[in-house]
Amino acid sequence: MKNSTTKRLSFIILVCITSVVIYITNTLHHYYSFAEENTISYHSHRQSNDTVKIIMIGDSWAAYHNQAGNDTILKNILGKAINKPVDVIASGMIGAKTKTIYKLMFDSISNRGTKKMLQKTPHYCIISAGINDAVAKMGPSNYTYHYDLIVKQLLTNNIIPIIIDMPDVDYKSVYQRETFFAKTRHRISCFLNNTDMWSFDKYRESLQNDITNKGNNKKVIFINAQDWNPKGFKDPRKLYQQDHIHLNQEGYHLLDSCIAAYIARDLTNHGYQLSH
Repeated sequence: MKNSTTKRLSFIILVCITSVVIYITNTLHHYYSFAEENTISYHSHRQSNDTVKIIMIGDSWAAYHNQAGNDTILKNILGKAINKPVDVIASGMIGAKTKTIYKLMFDSISNRGTKKMLQKTPHYCIISAGINDAVAKMGPSNYTYHYDLIVKQLLTNNIIPIIIDMPDVDYKSVYQRETFFAKTRHRISCFLNNTDMWSFDKYRESLQNDITNKGNNKKVIFINAQDWNPKGFKDPRKLYQQDHIHLNQEGYHLLDSCIAAYIARDLTNHGYQLSH
């Protein structure tokens, strides 16, 4: 009788352990998996007018750009520079990694989906992505793969990607505010993806190399972090919020001034026709 009870108990324990292992394996696979490419045409036409249409998609930097009148900053600066009407609208998801940002490009249902914005075929799309990939230690290959899918989708629909180089933020402060489980997950990710804990230069280098190797240099606008704020969150002008992660309005003004200069130069150099 005791042997039978022991066997049953051992079997139950084995089943529980197996179930936990399967659950963890499936969770890790889903977490680290690469999204399937889903390039589609939005089948939309731009209106015949001189308005420069710009959208911004991505993470919390895009989300906060849509708040407190920050969209208006870029609209006004660029409008004065090119003497044409400008429309700017941003939509971002706080905490979104590049994989999620890509998937949202095909989402027209949720309030974070950006498909409807893209269906209006803006002339330019500013991409803010990478901070969350780096903090979560997703690895440069995962980050670059999904960034490339975003760029492909935009180029397929004749939308010029504006890539914001991964900015310098206080990554360590993010880590310190996280739970024990989040910290542990990031340590595991760091090991599994063979990536550095605090240095994110590999992410930047991987993306820049990918753009060059695929011949997209002249198809995208790449704004290096050094172009607008070489000192990052340590800049004495105090461009960041107290968390040293997100820009305040002065920070957005500096970033958007740089973006406006790049767009104005692009319009001048290439003589793009605004209507198609």
